[in-house]
Formats: sequence, C-alpha cells, structure tokens
Amino acid sequence: MRLTHTLIGITLLISGCSREKEDIRPALERAQEKLEAGLAEGTAEARKALAAAQKRWDEFQPEAEKAIASLEERVDKLVNDSEAMRRLPPEALDRIRKHLEAMRQKLAEAKAAQEQGNTDLAVEKADAVQQERAAVEEWLVERPDPPAQGSKAR
Repeated sequence: MRLTHTLIGITLLISGCSREKEDIRPALERAQEKLEAGLAEGTAEARKALAAAQKRWDEFQPEAEKAIASLEERVDKLVNDSEAMRRLPPEALDRIRKHLEAMRQKLAEAKAAQEQGNTDLAVEKADAVQQERAAVEEWLVERPDPPAQGSKAR
C-alpha cells in the first residue's frame, strides 16, 4: 500500500508540475506576442519619424543653400556700395562675415550628417543655418536710409 501511495503521490506531483509548465507556456507566449507587437509598433514609429525628418531635410537643405547665396550676394552689393559702407558700423561687416562662415560650416555639417544617414542631425544643423540667417539679416543693412540731401533750411 505504501508503494501505491508513493506512486500516486509521484503521479500527482508530476502531473502538478506538468500543469505549471502548461500554465507558464501561455503566459510566455502572450508576453512574446506583446513584445513582438511593441517592436512592430516602435519600428513603424521610427520609420514615420525618419520619413518626416527626410522630408524636412529635403525642404531645409535647398532653403539653407538659397539663404546663404542670397546673403552673400547682398553682402557683395553692400561692400561695393561706398555710400552704404559709410553708414554701416565697422564691426557689422565683420559680424556678418562671421555669421555667413558659421552658416556655411553648419550646412556642410548638415550635408555630412545626411550622407552618414543621420537625418535628424542634418535637419537640426539646417535649422541652425536658418537661425543664423536671422542673425545675419539683423546685422545686414543692404540699403540703409540715406542721409537727407537738399534739406537745407530756407
């Protein structure tokens, strides 16, 4: 009888352990499914973010190049206008040139980042070019108000 009880006990123990494994399996499968769903969702979000960054880069990059070219053209006109140069504070031209150089550098960094596949950084740098543009335009006085001519008192 002891042997029978022992065999029954062992059978119950084995079947109990087997049930625990069966109970764990669905939980593991559910966890794996959640993980896979989260991974798929994260991948989809990352692709959307990359597409949005690429779109912004495609918009910013030509704008940044145009901004630099436009500002350089304005500076060249200003430098060749002796009247405007007389009205421009001496430090202004140096600051303008420094900002233009910073813009060129940031655009070069943006292009390098884009070539390396770092579109987010490229967009960030191109945006910085646009911010520099605002600073240059603050300093740039293409056509300062001319002094009043012929305004003698009669």
